[in-house]
Amino acid sequence: MTKYLTIAEANQNLLKLSSELGDEPAIITEDGKPVMVAFSYEQIASLLETLEILEDEELSSILSEAIAQDQAEKRISWLDAQKQLGWE
Repeated sequence: MTKYLTIAEANQNLLKLSSELGDEPAIITEDGKPVMVAFSYEQIASLLETLEILEDEELSSILSEAIAQDQAEKRISWLDAQKQLGWE
């Protein structure tokens, strides 16, 4: 669940905020409106890696095709994959 904090709460809890973030970012508000977001290092690293993958048109296309095949349950066994790759 996304955590919401006022700027005053974020400022008061800054030293322990990183341990409280968990898997979700914290949205920091001012006068009830979102003004910034606090991410853990792991969250931002994952987001940047995802953006890097999506910027690579070839890799993004391969990933989209693989997801579509998985959703259509068009899968092969690990042994068959090794054979196709010549790893047997």
